[in-house]
Amino acid sequence: MNKDDLRADSLSVLLDISVGSTVSVVGCGGKTSLIELIADENRDKKVLVSPTTKIFPLRSDGVVLRDTLECCIEHTPQIGIQCLGVLNKRNGKLEALPKYSLAALATLYDVVLMEADGSRELSCKGWLKNEPVVPFFSTHTVGVVSLCALGKRATKDFVHHLPEFLSLTGLTKDDIITEQAIKDMICAPFGMFKNSVGKNYLVVNKVEDELTIKRSINLLKTINTKYPKMFEKLIYGNVHRNTWNVLLK
Repeated sequence: MNKDDLRADSLSVLLDISVGSTVSVVGCGGKTSLIELIADENRDKKVLVSPTTKIFPLRSDGVVLRDTLECCIEHTPQIGIQCLGVLNKRNGKLEALPKYSLAALATLYDVVLMEADGSRELSCKGWLKNEPVVPFFSTHTVGVVSLCALGKRATKDFVHHLPEFLSLTGLTKDDIITEQAIKDMICAPFGMFKNSVGKNYLVVNKVEDELTIKRSINLLKTINTKYPKMFEKLIYGNVHRNTWNVLLK
């Protein structure tokens, strides 16, 4: 562990998630897995998981699934995890409830976790005008990113919405994706947090070894130096190992 870091066991604690938190998760690099982890850490409360775009239904043990608008509206919140949305039978994904229906439902739960972005499981993204879809009632916007695309070429194999990503980062097609490009993807005015609501948190996921630890710390320190007031906390770790560190400011 780096001397400038603080380790904590619970990601929910690091993200300041408690009763009353309404969290929009954006970015690319493990959004659904992050939501599943946070939901599980709070399963002793009334937890709502719902998309503002699309999400595969949570299939963990004990998750209550409601996949029609009628069932979602009629559902009575209970202790545990409830996954609500409108099922698209063609692709198997839950789609967003009407905006104000979701806003009303959110008031009935202790913790609300919303997947508010889509990246088609690619490591980088450029955002269309209406993306990310962060609801007005969010208390947190949590951005998730990995460094898996570092050193790769800027192509559709690694980037969702490639033209927007190139415009955002100043790269051209087939250029090498650099740390500077990742930083621009996150922090530029039209980047990952352009529609954020509430407090901003940044999570670097898929940190697995000394090299990715070093790269993550370097990226977060650079961001903290240039954008000292942009983020409440800067965190790095691995959602599948559930190990996390927060960079001390």
